[in-house]
Amino acid sequence: MNQANDAIEQMGKIVTTNTKTVSLLGAQSMVLGKFFDAVLPHLTTKQRAETAETFRQGIKEARSLMDDLKLPVEYHTAMLDLTNAILATLD
Repeated sequence: MNQANDAIEQMGKIVTTNTKTVSLLGAQSMVLGKFFDAVLPHLTTKQRAETAETFRQGIKEARSLMDDLKLPVEYHTAMLDLTNAILATLD
């Protein structure tokens, strides 16, 4: 019985840690989205093009760092969807 309680306690800690991580990512996403929405209208066409190119390069570098990691298809889908949405908005 003690082992079962220990296992349940460990699972609870994992769930708590994962919930905090997801909350942190959600907060960061919300803030960055609001920043993007606030800045975008103030960029000139040239600034948008330069930003898009720098962003593309940054995404390319980030993807190369992830080459050795086995990540779920949902990660890649979400990253590409958001990247493409940002680039479309910059255009």
